[in-house]
Amino acid sequence: MSVFNKILMSLKRNFSYGRSGMKVTVVGAAGKIGQPLCLMLKQSPLIDELCIHDIKPISGLGLELNHIDTKCKVSTHSGKDNLPLALQNSQVVVIVAAAPGTDVISYEEMWEPNSKVVREIVSEVAKNCPRAFIALATNPINSLVPMVSEILKKCGAYNPNGLFGITNLDTVRANTFVAQVQGLEPECVMVPVVGGHSPETIIPVLSQAKPCAEFTNAEIENITSSIRNARENIIKLKPPESGPLAKAFASARFIISLVKAVQGYPDVVESAFVSSKVHPFLRYLSTPLLLGPNGIAKNLGLPKFTEFEQCIFDNAVPVLAVDIKKGEKAVGIYDLPKPCDPCAPPRETPCPHDWCEMKR
Repeated sequence: MSVFNKILMSLKRNFSYGRSGMKVTVVGAAGKIGQPLCLMLKQSPLIDELCIHDIKPISGLGLELNHIDTKCKVSTHSGKDNLPLALQNSQVVVIVAAAPGTDVISYEEMWEPNSKVVREIVSEVAKNCPRAFIALATNPINSLVPMVSEILKKCGAYNPNGLFGITNLDTVRANTFVAQVQGLEPECVMVPVVGGHSPETIIPVLSQAKPCAEFTNAEIENITSSIRNARENIIKLKPPESGPLAKAFASARFIISLVKAVQGYPDVVESAFVSSKVHPFLRYLSTPLLLGPNGIAKNLGLPKFTEFEQCIFDNAVPVLAVDIKKGEKAVGIYDLPKPCDPCAPPRETPCPHDWCEMKR
């Protein structure tokens, strides 16, 4: 990069948001994920203001965070009535809020209570910071991201390149488990994980792990199972929690990557569950993304699969389709992709063998 381009990039980073700087707002900050997430974000020199909000009193958390000697300043707002104040001038909104008692229940059971919480928050985001990037960490992500998309569309605030379902916890776990098997440092390992963010839809693509590695069939099955069942395994050993620290770590990594990209840093790649045209029958999919100043700069699509990976991906497609449909139907959207037409020309991505038999 030339000296001129370096100076230009520096100016872009420093003046992208004028005097207000980079404001990141965390909604649900008092929770088990929210508190460690805020602690990690407070340490980032890329964030000028970390605004934390919760329906519970949160001034004590804000005071404690402001005792940490980093440049990021923490502001606080409590209660539903003060959410609009928290959201004003936000560049990034992180939603980790969830209904009480949903930590350890199934994704199916948490859908109804959590969808109500997220619906209220997103409606306020659309009114008060419609251009903000939204990073959703609340489960079930496979259904909530489609629901949020439709709410934003109705409010005239939808940006398909600016809404992310945070799924990189699966990548973090995949990197860790592969490193353990290969005897490597986890920081040196990168495993693509695609699909969705539920046990049936998480697809670790071990064949494309970096550095390249050979796995036995037993290792592939064990690693895949460990990633898919990680939440349940933590619940068994650490009730009543489902891994809030790892979730907070992964969420912080994604948010800092997003902030870097927005501020002009090049070559920022993260995976997330987003609006997608990668698969003909899925409107949303988690894939690696190249991030940029406007959010998604390029969807990097699906990596090359082995036969085993293709098999579990094909089995995940109908599950994802149902999850996505649930989120869209919650906002009254019934214009869904049609099932496979056996008379239609062959597609690049084949239909799963049971797609046409799936109840719709």
